[in-house]
Amino acid sequence: MSEQAYPLDDFNDLESEVRSITQQAKPKEQKKPQKEQGPNEASAIKPVWQRFTVICAVEIVVKIKAIARIEGFSIREVVEKFLRDGIARYEQKHGAVTNRKKSIDEIL
Repeated sequence: MSEQAYPLDDFNDLESEVRSITQQAKPKEQKKPQKEQGPNEASAIKPVWQRFTVICAVEIVVKIKAIARIEGFSIREVVEKFLRDGIARYEQKHGAVTNRKKSIDEIL
């Protein structure tokens, strides 16, 4: 079987054109203009988040995910709402929960 020579001129032209297109500087993304903040918005405290891992029954996880999806909220928002409501009920029965540490003299 004899080898045939195929002209590569068209291929080389195409390859160089593709390279030139892909190596062009990409246009910078324009920043979205920030909306003006009112006096209350500027001083509002942004929430601080911390990861909190919990193991619970699959049935609960499935229901929380379903509620979040159906209602259009994130799972975090749904779980946080349930936790806040539970803490509020606890505090109604037992008083405010504070993070108070006892001194070593009080313990020993």
